[in-house]
Amino acid sequence: MMAYTEILLVDDEPHILRALKRELRRFVAHIHTAESGQQALAILSEHHIGLVISDYRMPHMDGAELLINIHQRYPDIATIMLSGQADLPGVSRAINAGALSQYVSKPWDREVLCNTVKTILSNKQASLPHDTLTRCFSQDALNQRIQAMAVDVKTPWLVVVIDSQGTSTINETQSVMAGNHQLQRVSEHLHQITEFHWYRIADKFVGLLAYSSTGHCLLNALIESLNRAGEEKALPTQLMVSALRSWQEISFETIQARKAKKIPLYDAHYWLPCPDEHQDDATLRTLIRDIEAKHFEAFFQPQLNIVTGEIDGFEALVRRRLESGGYQSPAAFLPLLSQYKLEDVLTTAMFEQALEAIRLLRQADPLKTISVNVTARQLETGFVVGVIQRLLPDYPDDVPQLEVELVETDRIHNFTHAHQQMDRLKSLGISCALDDFGTGFAGFESMCDLPFDVIKIDGRFVRNIGQSEMDEVILSSISQSAALMNVEVVAEWVENQNQIDFLREKGCTRVQGYGIGAPLSRDHLLEFLATFKHNNMPSQA
Repeated sequence: MMAYTEILLVDDEPHILRALKRELRRFVAHIHTAESGQQALAILSEHHIGLVISDYRMPHMDGAELLINIHQRYPDIATIMLSGQADLPGVSRAINAGALSQYVSKPWDREVLCNTVKTILSNKQASLPHDTLTRCFSQDALNQRIQAMAVDVKTPWLVVVIDSQGTSTINETQSVMAGNHQLQRVSEHLHQITEFHWYRIADKFVGLLAYSSTGHCLLNALIESLNRAGEEKALPTQLMVSALRSWQEISFETIQARKAKKIPLYDAHYWLPCPDEHQDDATLRTLIRDIEAKHFEAFFQPQLNIVTGEIDGFEALVRRRLESGGYQSPAAFLPLLSQYKLEDVLTTAMFEQALEAIRLLRQADPLKTISVNVTARQLETGFVVGVIQRLLPDYPDDVPQLEVELVETDRIHNFTHAHQQMDRLKSLGISCALDDFGTGFAGFESMCDLPFDVIKIDGRFVRNIGQSEMDEVILSSISQSAALMNVEVVAEWVENQNQIDFLREKGCTRVQGYGIGAPLSRDHLLEFLATFKHNNMPSQA
């Protein structure tokens, strides 16, 4: 970091200042000079100085007075006093005031002086919680934090590296002072994102990010902030990320080595690979890339109204688009998203794509609904309502055609909170459905205690129609209970007309399954509606 440090020399004799500059210019970024205490204080008010070397004997304000003044105003600045033996009684004033880091006698020994400067700057930087130029924490503090974290292999963390682009070129073609000015501007912008603690390594800024749905949103906020800084403030930066568990400690050299092998992630952002390319490192990189590239896509399975013979709506089902152009089923990637606690990111994307599809469908029929799956936690905590309210200004006419479908993967812990959130959804015109009724946590307690508009019968009961008398009895019981509570019944996994006839007889109104239609991409929805004919299926007779 000495290569970025500016120092100030103070002496009333110009030839002494010139001699000192010759001795020290190879070790630091820039050397300022002053011939009086007042001139020195003026320079300090305008520049980020790391070290002041002052003569003792000067008119108007001696070196002891100056260093005491500096210590009171800028306690983080290191100081060295140059003086002869006769000046020691006066120098002791600065020592007693705690304003002196080191004393060097005149005439100085070149090697002693240079070693003293190097030692003081190194010790001062190590002792400070942050550097004076950028207010960022040090590299040592970063590595201490990494070691103290004892990173749990089950908890993914990211290293976020912000590279101040062009700083080295500015240092070479203009001055290190100009490069430092750019670093200061970048750091001021980064500090506005208060969720990060930034660490500085040379011309790079490093942050640690717990990766989850919340962390992914924070990463996006950082990306947007850097893009704005580039456009509005002409701050050229490059964002690079990597898995934390593949780093033991972070230094300028290790960042540079990985940067040479950086992998494009998306847009102008990059992944710094683990040297051994651990599998979890590659998996996390691919996952982040696919989320940002919108490779998690909603497909829409049609729902047939078996009373009217019309398609009433669709259920949004997620698929992952692969580099080969094919698609991966949810069973293959949902455990991975769950491992990284990215369910909220996925659900947000599904709501956005569902609303885009509703807007498209309104060209053919303004009353088509699309259901989106959510978990009990997402409902209870208000996450679902929060997402929809954020999207509402962009989709005011489309939101009422949403149906929120509560899946059975986890238990409702607070029925009061869940009820309140469902009331808020209903106030927006959104209907609420209970998925996979009859299995897991989706039972009669939920249907009785919460204001569901729809229950979806688990497909295994539908599949066994005509094969299991017990399952048919259960279906009849569910349908009768739903009718008494004025709740609509929807059946999944419908494949043939016999199932439809049985379900219609029991009061079911909507069905979905491959007998009606396979999940469709958004681009094929209008084509499906235009060509769908219920009379293609066996008659109701």
